Amino acid sequence: MHFNVANRKVHHWAGFFAAVPILVIIGSGLMLQMKKQWDFVQPPEKRGSATAPAIDFTQLMTALKSVESVGVSGWDDVDRIDVRPDRGIAKVTLKNRWEVQVDLGTGAVLQTAYRRSDLIESIHDGSFFAGDWTKLGLFLPAGAVLMLLWLTGLWMVWFPFINKRRKRAQKLRPRAAAVLLVFAGLSTAAFAVQGAALRIDPLIGHWETRTEAGETIVVADARKWKTQPAATPFPVAAVAGVTTFTDGVLSAKFKLVGGESDQIAGLVFGLQPDGSYYYARYNTKDGNVALWRFVNGDRKRLAEGREHLQLPLNAWHDLRVEVRGTRITATVNDTLRLQHTLPAAVSGRVGFYTKRDSVTEFKNFSARH
Repeated sequence: MHFNVANRKVHHWAGFFAAVPILVIIGSGLMLQMKKQWDFVQPPEKRGSATAPAIDFTQLMTALKSVESVGVSGWDDVDRIDVRPDRGIAKVTLKNRWEVQVDLGTGAVLQTAYRRSDLIESIHDGSFFAGDWTKLGLFLPAGAVLMLLWLTGLWMVWFPFINKRRKRAQKLRPRAAAVLLVFAGLSTAAFAVQGAALRIDPLIGHWETRTEAGETIVVADARKWKTQPAATPFPVAAVAGVTTFTDGVLSAKFKLVGGESDQIAGLVFGLQPDGSYYYARYNTKDGNVALWRFVNGDRKRLAEGREHLQLPLNAWHDLRVEVRGTRITATVNDTLRLQHTLPAAVSGRVGFYTKRDSVTEFKNFSARH
């Protein structure tokens, strides 16, 4: 499985299984972030009359007992004492989650309020539910999954960005593509072509043909082409004999032989003299079928199938493109599928597509109404 496909699957399933604890972590974290500004979470701090303690623990306990509503009978009811000399107060947190603020100078009770921040903190780290079992066994892994989601999400955003920049640096100059097509020539034969009669016009890249058992095999071999100068990294070969394909079905078998970074096979339609065209392709990097538009020296993805499947190399597979007006349907092995509606009907030559670092073979091409 290619790394990008695996990355998406990890992102999807990790988010699914950790959704509930992650939601609790995020929700409680937002509340804790605002605890100083939200009195509901944590009581605001009052200001006392002295910055140095002038009372002892006995006077502090007397102050606590004076507030009958909090129910203090002795030190067993106290959870902790937080002394704030700069504010002149002692914040006493009780085991029943009430907080009493006492003036360090006079021993007067300045405020009593229910403190929810400790409860929210225990929810945030998971200890509220089942102690260390949920804290270390559920919420700690959920935090690790949250980090994983951040990393995989960052990759899904970053990779298309750098990939697009790289492709822009290699994109075809429209005039160069037009010149290549002019030199290749345009065939004027009839619409249908199939089987052993297949002939091609290599427009961009290194293309070869050979015959096996009476069938014509079309080969795009990037190993022989990459040392030659070229204006585009996308090899294209047109099928001789089909000049005005507007409505019908294109089909071919393809074999992914090799490639340094990607293995890809595509069928081209709507090929124009200015170098623009449409193509439907399968590649191992994404493991799906997709529809693209090439125009003005750059590519644009129009649609892609939802199913992902890694096809084996060095085996024949079926690629089929059906054009009915503006409706395009592309399938691979009758398993991977997409449908898309173009803004207008297309017309032009048809052919084969691959990439500069791929070695791909085609056979059994047909174009019919």
